Amino acid sequence: MDVLDSYKVDLKNMRTDVIERRFVLDDAFFKTVEGTLVKSGQAEAVLEVKETGGGYSFAFHIKGIVHVPCDRCLDNMDVAIDTERTFTVKLGDEYADEGELIILPYEDAELNVAWMIYEIMVLEVPLTHVHEPGHCNVEMTEALAAHLVTSSDERDYSEKQDEEEVGRDKATDPRWNKLKEILDNN
Repeated sequence: MDVLDSYKVDLKNMRTDVIERRFVLDDAFFKTVEGTLVKSGQAEAVLEVKETGGGYSFAFHIKGIVHVPCDRCLDNMDVAIDTERTFTVKLGDEYADEGELIILPYEDAELNVAWMIYEIMVLEVPLTHVHEPGHCNVEMTEALAAHLVTSSDERDYSEKQDEEEVGRDKATDPRWNKLKEILDNN
């Protein structure tokens, strides 16, 4: 049995108007989903599915901690997640995903919510994620600082060379003298 089979919601065989499912989101979940940003964590997702006139309301509440790499030192850092999202699912002729409205084919009427849960969590991660000042990996911070100093020195040397070459070109190229005469006349 596939690990993600437990995340399937079978709408055809709902026995009540409301069902509630709880999902433990641990490292096994993140490994199976194979997302690119969040690769580990510990969270819980509660899903409430209500049958409404002509469709179903999927209400997610996700709370926990996910681990993402720090943009500065690449060590994992904790990001707290506490969010609620609602989607509408309807049955139709063919599959369509229109943001907060999902249409499932009548014959299928089964939705695997694992990827939806993952995407909801990823949307809660800030665009830039860095440790608090002083909490980054010291070795990586020192290596980055050394690299920046070396790169800066190389850039300064390169800029000086470019300026010297431009200066030589001006002195030897007679066109510059003609342009200088035009500027002096104005």
